[in-house]
Amino acid sequence: MEVFNMILGKHIGESQNFKYHNKCETLKISDLCFADDLLVFSYGNGNSARVIRNALDEFKTVSGLKVSTEKSQIYFSCVKPNMRRIILGILPFDVGKFPFNKSLSFAGRLQLINSFLTFIHVYWASIFQIPIATIKEIEKMCRSFLWANGEKVKGKAKVKWNDICKPKAYGGLGVKNLRKWNDALLAKHVWNVVNNKNYLWVQWKKSMSWTWKRFLEIRKIVRPHIVACVGNGRSTSLWHDWWHPLGILCSIISRRDWVSNGFNDSSLVSDVLVYDTYFWLVDWVDKFPGLKDAPMFCIKPNLRDVVGWRDKDASCVAHIWKERNSRIFSNRRITAEGLIACVENEIRMKLLGLRNKAKLVNDKVYKEVAALDGDGHQLYEEGEFPVED
Repeated sequence: MEVFNMILGKHIGESQNFKYHNKCETLKISDLCFADDLLVFSYGNGNSARVIRNALDEFKTVSGLKVSTEKSQIYFSCVKPNMRRIILGILPFDVGKFPFNKSLSFAGRLQLINSFLTFIHVYWASIFQIPIATIKEIEKMCRSFLWANGEKVKGKAKVKWNDICKPKAYGGLGVKNLRKWNDALLAKHVWNVVNNKNYLWVQWKKSMSWTWKRFLEIRKIVRPHIVACVGNGRSTSLWHDWWHPLGILCSIISRRDWVSNGFNDSSLVSDVLVYDTYFWLVDWVDKFPGLKDAPMFCIKPNLRDVVGWRDKDASCVAHIWKERNSRIFSNRRITAEGLIACVENEIRMKLLGLRNKAKLVNDKVYKEVAALDGDGHQLYEEGEFPVED
């Protein structure tokens, strides 16, 4: 529709005879479109109708899309009968009647759902966990509007709603899944709680027992995406935080084993950390190989623990995009092994919160890879590898 808008604007600008509708002349409005529905406005004379017809013909030539005369209508207001016949000879559409009452097409209804109906609840969804019954009622309204134009009848839906909510790349229509959207909005607040941020929202949530319990239900969704970087171990849960290479230990070692050996849900990593060494029961070490391994990420023992968001995909995309630009615009390249090393170092430095150090590490990796090129040539000169924040 944007292409047609440009074509129509070009024809109007080139024509000396086109006249705007008297209610649209001030703003120079010639057409309005929503999804695949289009309204064209003009003064009721033959010259203006010819400009519109010429624009439609050019649009057909450019896009291959022909105007459907069966689905199109023309509306007159205060136009004399003789002039109506002239206009209908130029634009042979059916004559519509006022009041204007055209139903949106399927694409138009889908666009309205994506742009408006599914966003009505966003404000409340970013504060509370919306009850399942409320979400089902909203989805019911969207479903009936999409398939039956708002009529509450059964048997009209042709595809399951879960499939409609899938991304377009996976065969869906890209409609928001309201439950997952609600969880994603609340995940930001979970992050604030995990970081012990003194936000008023966090303090208010903790003071409301019912809301707090409902809010904590999404912990299992967010937890796999958060990792702990161990320092002194005094703020990282031994069982419920992901700090060990094996994973979250509560999913590996049974609760009965904790209690029988003097541990509980409040146990911290510092409880098994003595002088930079981790002490585990012999039976556990034999039963769970790899338990004696060091934490995935650690910092100096005199520093407090920090948490990080697992963003491997984002780091991969950034480095791959940088390498792509380097190859296209600077005719420089790095091996796959060097690129992987840069990504791994970037992730580690982000989790440690040392972004400045990441620059130095990545520069060093680039230089080492360049120096060890298979042909023995120096691909890069010193200082040519700035790393962006």
